[in-house]
Amino acid sequence: MKIKKQLKNATFEYDEEKKSFTISGVDELYSAVELNKVYAFAFMRFVVRVAQRNWLKTKKTPNKNKEPMPLEEGRLENSDQMVFLEE
Repeated sequence: MKIKKQLKNATFEYDEEKKSFTISGVDELYSAVELNKVYAFAFMRFVVRVAQRNWLKTKKTPNKNKEPMPLEEGRLENSDQMVFLEE
């Protein structure tokens, strides 16, 4: 049985009979990698480690000793925040 997941720029395929994992790019003739079960497992461990590292990375907290800057009219303290004007 083959399990296949096709994305926009890559295709992932697992073949249970051959116990192989294939990663292929947009142009399948020139950019394909076939891994046996040992290397596929090692690759998956690598992917999980990278994902956990990025997920668990602590964000830098701003220095709490600094006084907040006064807001000027029309200027936001944090550009990601939205201001709703009540009339």
